[in-house]
Amino acid sequence: MTHSIEFNGHYFDTDVQGFLKDRLLWSEELGRELARRDGVELTDEHWEVIHYFREYYDDYNIPPPIRMVIRVFKKAFGEEKANSRYLLSLFPEGATKSASKYAGLPKPKNCK
Repeated sequence: MTHSIEFNGHYFDTDVQGFLKDRLLWSEELGRELARRDGVELTDEHWEVIHYFREYYDDYNIPPPIRMVIRVFKKAFGEEKANSRYLLSLFPEGATKSASKYAGLPKPKNCK
């Protein structure tokens, strides 16, 4: 069964959980819509994480490990944003899963 979402007059193929099938079709507007459908309003803090996920994926073809996110965020933003509690406050369903989804990336293999 094929799944898709309609947004701005276009259809985007997704998996059953709403992850885009083609990450190259992603835009920030589509990322906002994916989050909105999950009941999440993205803030600047969400976008810091989402953009990092996209950059890392572009370089390594996998989403970043949370430990890597915390290490990078500690250098870039300080202790306040460099912990798993902060990431969970932004993405209660899990940072790796939700940030990947809103970044238009494939569903991480270790996420249900």
